[in-house]
Amino acid sequence: MRAQRGVTLSELLAVTAALGGLLALLLPTVLTVKDAANTAACAANLSRLGQALRLYADDHEGFLPDCGASSPLGGQVPSDGRHFPSLWNKPGTCDWPAVKSLGNQANLWILVRDGYAAARLFVCPATADRLSLNRGGDPAVTGFLAIDPLTGEPAPEEQRFLTRVAAGRCSYSYQNQFAHPGTDPALTGGAPPTTHRLMSPQTLAVLADRNPYTRTDLVRQPVVSPDEYPAANSPNHQGAGQNVLYLEGDVQWRETPCCGPIRGDGRLDNIYRPDEGAPDDPQNIPRSPRDSYLVP
Repeated sequence: MRAQRGVTLSELLAVTAALGGLLALLLPTVLTVKDAANTAACAANLSRLGQALRLYADDHEGFLPDCGASSPLGGQVPSDGRHFPSLWNKPGTCDWPAVKSLGNQANLWILVRDGYAAARLFVCPATADRLSLNRGGDPAVTGFLAIDPLTGEPAPEEQRFLTRVAAGRCSYSYQNQFAHPGTDPALTGGAPPTTHRLMSPQTLAVLADRNPYTRTDLVRQPVVSPDEYPAANSPNHQGAGQNVLYLEGDVQWRETPCCGPIRGDGRLDNIYRPDEGAPDDPQNIPRSPRDSYLVP
């Protein structure tokens, strides 16, 4: 009987090398398919959030969510210590100054708290972000991070997450609301103190993948310099571009952040920067009803 020949080391190495080469050829394709799937899922999230914003506006006389969590330079805080949810002359639902430390995302949280959108829709699958630990329904909860009410800092389980993973609980940046009624009208061009479906152009970007220049005080994610990268894309999709939700409800993939309304000089507005100012400008609020300025 003829003895069976074993596999030699050189043959094993040759097969391993061939498999490695095949994997190297296939990996970019696999990653491209995965990136495309994540981008599509992200766009679907924004589309559903657009529907939630429209329903909210229908229930609030056309105004988009605003609990007053915006620029601290917006003027005198209302004397009752609370602020407006959507209209400056309506009773407020968020406490000052706590909402300021949570950033503009506290305005978005209204959609979760009031049952217009699920928290999972705010997580882009292309990021390391995770579902919020907070749950809607409690008026005292004003953001995606679980905050210890005694210390004002993230809860212990939240601290562990923020320490171990460079990620947050909300992947998207929202149109920065015009602060409260005390905002200098010269800075906002006489715009209302919050975004209105009929008072702003339908081409206004209101929600998009995370701003590459700004972050909240509690979630210290990496940011890029607006001076070195004046037209940077969102980091959510490896800098390739961003999904953008417009006021009209349409979601589009844009390979440049200059995709907002047409400015007075004929250029398209940069959705991640205020007109005539850098993202770290002291007066970090939109300059007019046509100025998209999306921040965390």
